[in-house]
Amino acid sequence: MKANYHTHHYLCRHATGNAEDYVKEALRIGLKELGISDHAPNVRVHDHGVRMQPSDLPVYLKDIESVQEKYKGQIKVLKGLEVEYFYDHEVYYEFLRENVDYLIHGQHYISMTKQMSDLISGFSLKTVPEINRYAAYLEDAIESGHFDILAHPDLYLNSYSQFDKYAEDVARRICDSAKKHDIILEYNANGYRRGGKKTKNGFFPNYPRLEFWKIVKEYNCKTIFGSDAHLPEFLYNDTVQEAEEDYKKLELNNVEFLTLKK
Repeated sequence: MKANYHTHHYLCRHATGNAEDYVKEALRIGLKELGISDHAPNVRVHDHGVRMQPSDLPVYLKDIESVQEKYKGQIKVLKGLEVEYFYDHEVYYEFLRENVDYLIHGQHYISMTKQMSDLISGFSLKTVPEINRYAAYLEDAIESGHFDILAHPDLYLNSYSQFDKYAEDVARRICDSAKKHDIILEYNANGYRRGGKKTKNGFFPNYPRLEFWKIVKEYNCKTIFGSDAHLPEFLYNDTVQEAEEDYKKLELNNVEFLTLKK
């Protein structure tokens, strides 16, 4: 791994470490580029234990800017945010893009009505209508043009564990849209920490799912490997290395370094 663009920060309240902690670890393991991409604030999402507050954003940006200056010439550090796609949020996305180098899309919630009052966790989708709605969110997020990377696009398989024709259809919808709009799909190493199944062929995480990524390969979508680190020591520990080995075996259309949008 030469770069990681999916890196969190203590301000989201479920991660540990500031920007310098992650930069020091990135230098120790030999990364060339590091993107910090913590969960963006959103006053309309009431999960305040897992994202920064609006008042935290200037602190977050200043913290990253300080290491950009301090470690200049040693490592390239980028300012990013991980953010969900919601409808009626155009001004919000424009504001975020003005303040960072890139945006990672991570659809942690969906709504069957496309409203903000009945959000369902993306980790808990169990029905065909729910995973179809998830696909619609990702298609609309991709088409919006706001995002550089789609984090854990196969998150819908965390609870919808059977890779049946409906799950395959969702995978193909996502890949078709990603290919059409030239967006990068992330193979997320953090999924290896979130449970899975033991089979006679070994352990398989709920996501990333092999069946999904075989379809990604079929479409030849651009892909990137992300550690989704919530602790500095998780940037490239044994779990991440295991995930990277599986990712490399797939021989996907890999993007090593992110090209920033103008």
